[in-house]
Amino acid sequence: MKKSQAEQIAERALTFLANRPEILQQFLTASGLDASELIARADDPEMRGAVLGFVAADEALAKEFSEDEKLKPGQLLQICAALDPHGSSSW
Repeated sequence: MKKSQAEQIAERALTFLANRPEILQQFLTASGLDASELIARADDPEMRGAVLGFVAADEALAKEFSEDEKLKPGQLLQICAALDPHGSSSW
């Protein structure tokens, strides 16, 4: 998968979280950000990668997001790897 495609999917992961306020709050708590910081960094590829990593780290969220995006099994992890090829994300 091309990095540009992976970034688009990561952007949709942010929308996915935004539509689930309780889960978005969990992300904000875990990341130490507040909502205004997240909005300010929404275009930051690292932030989008962190959001996608957060989604991928939770089996139920990963399944729901993958189904919404019509991703094949394992594809979400491939997308995470495309965004963070060295595995440096803390999620």
